[in-house]
Amino acid sequence: MDTPDNKDEPLRNDIRLLGRILGDTVREQEGNAVFEIVERVRQTAVRFARDGDPAARGELAALLDPLTRDTTQTVVRAFSYFLQLANIAEDEHHIRRRRAHDLAGSPPREGSLVHALDQLAGSNISPEAVAHRQCKKLRKPPAKLEFQFY
Repeated sequence: MDTPDNKDEPLRNDIRLLGRILGDTVREQEGNAVFEIVERVRQTAVRFARDGDPAARGELAALLDPLTRDTTQTVVRAFSYFLQLANIAEDEHHIRRRRAHDLAGSPPREGSLVHALDQLAGSNISPEAVAHRQCKKLRKPPAKLEFQFY
């Protein structure tokens, strides 16, 4: 069984790999000097965000203020790409975790749509009452709905 510490290890590994590939690409496309700026900004931002290091805020300003417009755009673009890659890795991780739960025969996870529908199907609430409530929340008049809970 996965522990909280190791269940996200594949995600961390994916993000590290994607970060290394992005760093190599920045170095190749923009040069080592820009890569070093991006890396110093990243490390300082981590110190500021994770550790609450007040000196890191000043260091970030000192790193970013003198940058030219083109270099600033490149640095911002690198961080934007990294965040997009991290989001893709998270999406893939959720798919991987869901697949592991499905293969293990785990019940639907609390908070999932399947879990909510299972709870609703096991309740004494009619489909019409659910539809009426949802239509009321959406401020739309209820149409004649014909469906069943499985």
